[in-house]
Amino acid sequence: MEVTRQLLAERAGKKGLARIQLTFCWDGQRLRLSSGQKVQPQDWNERGQKAKAKPNTYLADVNTVLDHYTNAATAAEHEATMAGRRLDKPAMKADIERRFQLLLAGPDVLPPIPDVPAPAQRTVAEEMAHWVETVVAARISRRTGLPINKKVVQNHRRAAADLAAYAQASPAPLTYDGFDVRFNEAFRNFLLGKLQRGPGTYNHYLGLVRAFLIWAVYEGQPVYRRFREALKPVEHHTFVNSLTEAEVRAIAGIDFESPAVRQYVRKHFPEQPTAGIRRMITTDEHRRRLRLTRDKFLLCTYTALRIGDADALKPAQLHGNVARVKASKTGVTCIIPLVDDDVFQPAALLRAYTGADPKTCLPRVTFPYFYLPHVQRLAGIERVQVVFHLGRKTFATLKVAQGVPRSQVMMTTGHQTEASFNHYLGINEAELLDWYRRTARKRVA
Repeated sequence: MEVTRQLLAERAGKKGLARIQLTFCWDGQRLRLSSGQKVQPQDWNERGQKAKAKPNTYLADVNTVLDHYTNAATAAEHEATMAGRRLDKPAMKADIERRFQLLLAGPDVLPPIPDVPAPAQRTVAEEMAHWVETVVAARISRRTGLPINKKVVQNHRRAAADLAAYAQASPAPLTYDGFDVRFNEAFRNFLLGKLQRGPGTYNHYLGLVRAFLIWAVYEGQPVYRRFREALKPVEHHTFVNSLTEAEVRAIAGIDFESPAVRQYVRKHFPEQPTAGIRRMITTDEHRRRLRLTRDKFLLCTYTALRIGDADALKPAQLHGNVARVKASKTGVTCIIPLVDDDVFQPAALLRAYTGADPKTCLPRVTFPYFYLPHVQRLAGIERVQVVFHLGRKTFATLKVAQGVPRSQVMMTTGHQTEASFNHYLGINEAELLDWYRRTARKRVA
């Protein structure tokens, strides 16, 4: 509630007295009332919004009336807020006038204003959930200048929910000074055992808990001072899926002009008449989108680009036999050699689309995630699910298998630590055995 007082000096009467008006502002509403008091303009303190009180004059009584109106309005708004009510202008006016009359009658007549209840102290788990909603969700990306990705906020929410589940199941209350080695072990056992989370998920959540504790330290909470050393991630490595050289060739070898592919497209994308003015997508258009989806996936496989960066790849980023791309996710500049071999053929793929679109190297695909499973079926791949990010993992895996040093592959993928790069390395047992057979020493008879 904001109460201001205005002297309407321009409306002074014959005796030079001007009326004092009161303005009440609350919840986006504004109410003006006359105080019923008048003073000479020279007796009004504009800055203090009150009469210049002089001994043995009526000006002190004027200020008392103004204060009664202010106190009445403040009490009305406060009590309505405590009761969960929202006063409109007529209700506010009536309540102000009622309380003003009670104040005039004397302080013993006015009912006491209830005290504001102290906010309930949040638990540590509740404080982390509060941090997610008020701090994390409000972040602006320094890279894009846009609100933080919703998936990032969801990850923080899941971590806060798991911490709350642990706190509820724990026999001892979770405190800020309790984030020590014993908490680390108990929280790990709870996530891996009770909640059946994986080691990678546990490590990710642990990083978010550490970020929350760093914020709590700045908020003055008594956090265990060695929590960074105590909250240690689990050492683990799981091999990821990636395509083999033969599978990459199978995808690249799909002939969209062959009778078999044409028959497949007619079967799965039959032409149907449409009502109204909506344009019918022809079978040939579906086949064009399938080919473009295949080539977009190959571009991700040949260059290790994420699908967003592959969509945005421009001719200006190509410099002879090298492409320089600043990754949109990390801001790291990736150096991508455009050198063809028997598996990776980025230069030939880009040449095939030269001049097709002046803005991008490959035209954008309409609904690529809808068409990619059909590309997988046409290539006859059943071992793994083909998604666009699989191309990036395939690049890292096959380039290391070809003998390219990891540090050189990391310059293309944009990874800055070998630990994060290792999570992109897949394995194929047949190729592993083949490599061992080729390098095995022959037994001497």
